[in-house]
Order: sequence, then structure tokens, then C-alpha cells
Amino acid sequence: MRNLEFEPSVGGAPGRFASRRIRAALGAAAVALAAVAGAGLAGPTKAWADDAITAAVKTDPALHALLPKAIQDAGVIKLATDAHYPPCESFAEDNVTMVGWEPDLWEALGKKMGVKFVASSIDFDGLIPGVQSGRFDTAMECISDTPARQKQVTFVDLSISVNGIFTLEGSPVTNDPLSLCGLKTAAQKGTTFGQSVDDVLNPFCLKHNKPAIAKSEFPTADATLLALFSGRVDFLVNDASSAAEIKKRSSRPLKLFTPDILPRKIDGFVVKRDNMELAKALLAGVEALIADGVYDKVMDKWDLAALKVDKPGINLGSPAPKP
Repeated sequence: MRNLEFEPSVGGAPGRFASRRIRAALGAAAVALAAVAGAGLAGPTKAWADDAITAAVKTDPALHALLPKAIQDAGVIKLATDAHYPPCESFAEDNVTMVGWEPDLWEALGKKMGVKFVASSIDFDGLIPGVQSGRFDTAMECISDTPARQKQVTFVDLSISVNGIFTLEGSPVTNDPLSLCGLKTAAQKGTTFGQSVDDVLNPFCLKHNKPAIAKSEFPTADATLLALFSGRVDFLVNDASSAAEIKKRSSRPLKLFTPDILPRKIDGFVVKRDNMELAKALLAGVEALIADGVYDKVMDKWDLAALKVDKPGINLGSPAPKP
């Protein structure tokens, strides 16, 4: 977010939030979204040559030399994402062009390292398996680094994510986590947002002798939003950084709370667990973008200064980053 990340899905587009407009006729929009996402688009990113941030980046041959030889020879890094989670990444109105702070970052990184990131949008729950199988060199979709995921892949961490509680204006939910007890929520299958309900919020409720939260699971992030907007659930746990996008697309006023008990995560690229050559190369590239001020420009462009890290690294997800 996702906290920032997800990991699940079944046949739909599990990103996190629909990148296209959620109109008053939410049902029709969701159907259209699912149709586009289910196709597994491999869309070209935007015209980066016209982007002032990327245009200023200079290729560093020393960084290129750090990449695995197969990537050097191909000149391409195959990247998987689920482009339905703004502001991380989403499809523009043409449903082909990918936009977001992560596309800005990976395009700048590719130019810095003398290669091209070729991004494909697939279901979120296919991102890690796609990297494990070798179908993709890396994946990126604000994927949170957790100890469980480190058993599957290696992370190159470069941003922070913070969980938030989204609810409709007028609901009984407050910044007090106890106000969530006994209510209904929805989560996309496999996401850490659902884990926050199971591992943090419900134990907190039971500890204070309050009724547990009833959690429903859906294959897509769009479906969780529709459940909230229609009143079928009382709140959602998701990435606080997505608040502006979610509110913009909502047909009803929303409130956001960030209780202290909700986890903070650190997110980044994922690569095959034993592919330390690529992990170290990507890390060196990110460090170079930070030193050049490009990282700051990307994050500031998307109003995400709060998500910046002082120092990127490999597998920083345990222990969790300090506030």
C-alpha cells in the first residue's frame, strides 16, 4: 500500500485500488476494470523522454557493469507489477500507459544503469511466483518486506508504508482502535492488510474483552472498495499514502485514521531469493539516485515525502522500520 502491499488474488486484478475512475455507477466501473486487468496487460510506460526527472539522469557504466551478464546483454530488466494501486502505479486513461511514483523511479533507475525496464501488469498474487519462476527479473508494486516473504524472495527496500483505516464519513469509527471491534471489514486475499486485522486488531479487541472484527476477503482491491462504498463493510485497512487517490475516486466522503498500533512496513523491489547479483546492482542504482537527488524529486512529485528512507538496503523488513 499497502502499509503497503498485497499479495493475493484469484483471477482478477488484485492491485489495491482501481486506477480508473470509480464513478457513481461503481458496479459498471469495476466490471470494466476487471476485464482490463484480467487480460494481464503488458503496457508500455509513459513517454519518459519528456519527463524532466528522467531526462536529467546520466547513465553510469560502472552501475551497468554490476548487472548480471544476461541483463547487460539483453539491455532489458523484465519487471512485473499490478498497475491498479495509485499512487504506486496505475493505468492512465488509455488503460495502457503506466503512471505513478514507482514507474518514475524504475524508469530513472533504468536510465542510470543503462538498461530499459519492461513492465507487465499481472495479478498481484502472481508477482512473487513470477519472480521465483524466472518469468520476471524483478517485481515492484509497493510490496512490503516481511519475514515470511523473505523466505521466498530477496527485497531491495527503498520506501516506507503506513497502514491507515478508511471509513465512510458518519461511521462510528474513530482513531481509537477499540472503535473497530465488532465491526465488519474487507481485505484483498493475501495482503498484509488482512494480516493487520488478524494479527493486530483482533488480538487487541480480544485483549480488551471486545468482540472480534468480522473480515471478508475478496480477490481484488476494487471489490473491497465497492464493499465499503456500498455499506457492506464498515472500514478498510490500507496504505495511508493512497488516501488522496481513494478520496478522489470515491463517490462518498471518506475519513482516514492512522492508529499507532497499526504496523509500518518497508517496501521495494523483489528479486529471486538467490539472485544477490541483481539485488546488489539495484541497490547501488537506488543509492546513486538518492545521491543525485533524483529519488527526492520522484517522491516529492507525488507528495510522498513521508515515505522516504534515509538509506535503502536489502531485506530490511525485520525488524520493522522505526517511526
